[in-house]
Amino acid sequence: MNELSQLFAGVKSGDTLTLERGRVYAIAPEDSFYLTGLYFSNTAKRDENPHGERFCGMYLENLRDVTIDGGGATVLIHGIMTPFIFKACQNIRMRNLTIDHFRPTMSEMTVVESAPGEATVRIQPEFLYRIEDGVLFWQSEPSASGAPYWEIPYKGPKVLTNAFDPHTGIIGDMLCGEGDARPGFPDVTQFTPLGGGLVHLRFRDTKKYLAPGTVAQARCIRRVQTGGAIDDCAEVTLENLRIHSMNCFGILAQNSRDVTYDAIECVPKAGRTVVSDADFFHFSGCSGAVRVQNCRAMGAHDDIINIHGTHLRIVEADRIAKTLLLRYSHPESWGFNPYVPGDRIEYVSGDTLLPFGEAVVTDVRKVNDTDFRAAVDAIPDRPFAPNDVVENVTRTASLTVENNVFERIPSRAILCTTRQNVVIRGNTFRCMGAPALCVADDANFWFESGRTGTIRFENNTVIDCGARETDSGCDVIRYEPVVLDKTSDTPVHDTLIVRGNRFENTLADRYTINLNYVRCAQIENNTSNVTLCIRRGKGVQSVQTEGTISVFSENA
Repeated sequence: MNELSQLFAGVKSGDTLTLERGRVYAIAPEDSFYLTGLYFSNTAKRDENPHGERFCGMYLENLRDVTIDGGGATVLIHGIMTPFIFKACQNIRMRNLTIDHFRPTMSEMTVVESAPGEATVRIQPEFLYRIEDGVLFWQSEPSASGAPYWEIPYKGPKVLTNAFDPHTGIIGDMLCGEGDARPGFPDVTQFTPLGGGLVHLRFRDTKKYLAPGTVAQARCIRRVQTGGAIDDCAEVTLENLRIHSMNCFGILAQNSRDVTYDAIECVPKAGRTVVSDADFFHFSGCSGAVRVQNCRAMGAHDDIINIHGTHLRIVEADRIAKTLLLRYSHPESWGFNPYVPGDRIEYVSGDTLLPFGEAVVTDVRKVNDTDFRAAVDAIPDRPFAPNDVVENVTRTASLTVENNVFERIPSRAILCTTRQNVVIRGNTFRCMGAPALCVADDANFWFESGRTGTIRFENNTVIDCGARETDSGCDVIRYEPVVLDKTSDTPVHDTLIVRGNRFENTLADRYTINLNYVRCAQIENNTSNVTLCIRRGKGVQSVQTEGTISVFSENA
């Protein structure tokens, strides 16, 4: 076992572990903690990681009152692994640490010269690759066996490529080539190495053109590990961390209570443009208070923050025994226990997302990786529709997002579906491809729950967001619960307050606050250099505005 993992293996409750200042601790899958049975929300499908395997450098389980002080040290990761996992712990604090990869799992190449049908790209030395029979394969450094830890082709069914435009700061999709199921690099008929990190490309499409300066960011889409995990814990604080690379996914906090991220800096190192393959900070089934404050996050391929619960589909109901057979229905969420006795659940219509009853869980038993049988104290009299679901409303958290700088991602900055109070205040959002704030909820696709209460979006600065949606006017805030019953006009969400913000846009002539199925919106005292529109869709009972230029549309 590597030296860092040995240190963690000796930690006991009440300890403070201080690492050596300036030290670089190298960790690799073959000499770290090997764990199984750790099933994480929104990550690998069952066929991709059937046993919940985790390779981990820093692991704590069933401990309390522990401080990990990095002292300015660096954890340098080889291969694909999860740097830290805290399991069933209480009052854990980790601080003053840098986390990086020797060879990031995101690969980059920059267009330096281009003409229709061809281009020359530069690949920095740390982005290892090989060219065989005119085809480029990205690969890692060698493992202990001498073979690479991983290798992927420049494009394929499990490879996604985005394009970063350094002139606008926008990360967007590469245009799909023929037969591509997702954004992918253009079909190349020949890769020719020129030396010094330069490679000449000849495209199959003789009219294909990539603008000089474009950075292609390629990754494997499988989420077999994460950038860190906090599972079934309470009172966990991460502070003053520098994270330059995350593999497969960001930091996941799952079924945990009172989680704080303070002064975390997720920024690319020199020579890179991206940090995370997916979300930066993901919260699934958390409770208590979640706080993200004084952080800077730049360059990911999915949301900065995603906070949600998980709708489980009702498969069977035994009204006499008062039991429910419940199922995880999205392939990237399975295996982890959805309830403990005493949790309160809400019965939710899969078509309208509206509740029609509640109960308390008295017992829960795992049937298999996707199915759980729960005993409850009440079952509604009405018949269940095939897509009706339940939400664990005990595992919902308040959210405070304050004094952060979020930049340069292709999706939403904050995807929020939690019924507790939400305050988003004093942040800067720059170059989000989609809205700065998106409020969803669905019971048929991602199954991310649930309805929200009051969300305050106050005193923020929003610059060039919604950039990938300029044709629709750049939604800066969007409510989009997935309501399948198009006759329903009942709000799913409660109240949105948008006050004292500065909206700036150099990419389009307007910003739109797009409202659907939210009861009430108060939009007051905001300023904007472009027209600020309010699009009022279905299920909106009232919109109040003051000090804004507003245009209303009653059509969804």
